[in-house]
Amino acid sequence: MATRIFHNGPPLWARKNVMKEPPKGWTTDVRIKKVYDGDTVIVEIKREVTVRLKNCWCSEIRTRNKEEKSKGIAARNHLRKILFEDKNKDTGMIEYADAVLHIPADDENQLKDIFTFGRVLGHIFVNGKDVSEVMVESGHATKAKLRK
Repeated sequence: MATRIFHNGPPLWARKNVMKEPPKGWTTDVRIKKVYDGDTVIVEIKREVTVRLKNCWCSEIRTRNKEEKSKGIAARNHLRKILFEDKNKDTGMIEYADAVLHIPADDENQLKDIFTFGRVLGHIFVNGKDVSEVMVESGHATKAKLRK
């Protein structure tokens, strides 16, 4: 897996997405290990980290509210389908998936405030698509947290 730090503009794959170019930050190839819920993914860089998808808010699975839990499970299953789309067609087994993780930096090119509840905040790209955008477009997530 290659690590890329962008200073001279984005790679070609990023220019075709909704996000015209990744802002300053840190971008690296990752391997998807597990989907926790509709907006949280565990990826492997050199060691395992948990990624909280930016601009992607889904219903939770750890709740007593049965309706929210049902929506959260549906979102998790949809995210699994996106991330492991071509990996488990023949065997039905979930395998590792390759992706690109982008952790945005601030205007001063500093990686500050990148953690929330022990998770890294970032964007995951699979086949050149921002997974957060795909989840929002599918109706399983919103770009902003909904007030209850």
